[in-house]
Amino acid sequence: MTSPKESGTPRTITAGYWLVVAGVVLSVLASLYVLLNKQVLVEAALQGNKDPKITRDMITSTVNTLVIVSLVVTLVLAGLAAWLAGKVRAGIKKSRTGLMITLLIGLFFQMITNTLGIVTVLIAVSGLVLFYFRQSTDYLTEREQLT
Repeated sequence: MTSPKESGTPRTITAGYWLVVAGVVLSVLASLYVLLNKQVLVEAALQGNKDPKITRDMITSTVNTLVIVSLVVTLVLAGLAAWLAGKVRAGIKKSRTGLMITLLIGLFFQMITNTLGIVTVLIAVSGLVLFYFRQSTDYLTEREQLT
């Protein structure tokens, strides 16, 4: 690890950035996977349906809406997380908090809509943890004092 007294970005910052980026990219891919396999969700909902008033079209429409909303929200949260991780990598300490909030919202959202995406968000959270290591904190504090 690079000492804060040495010039350059510490490895914890660099590794954390790439873990966040990899996690959010995998999260988007997980949402795309669910979108491409939405028929499985429709069939599962049809099998579990006990109400004769609910038609196949209603279930299909609801699943389509849910999957598309899930993809859009995942894309927005992924873009925001990658942007905030870039800000942390650039030395802006305050961005860690925004990134933490974004990833926690993403984790909660994935728990509701896409269980496959939970692991991918946890990968991004592991990158966030690296941003809170001592080398990272010392580096970000030093950069904050320079500006």
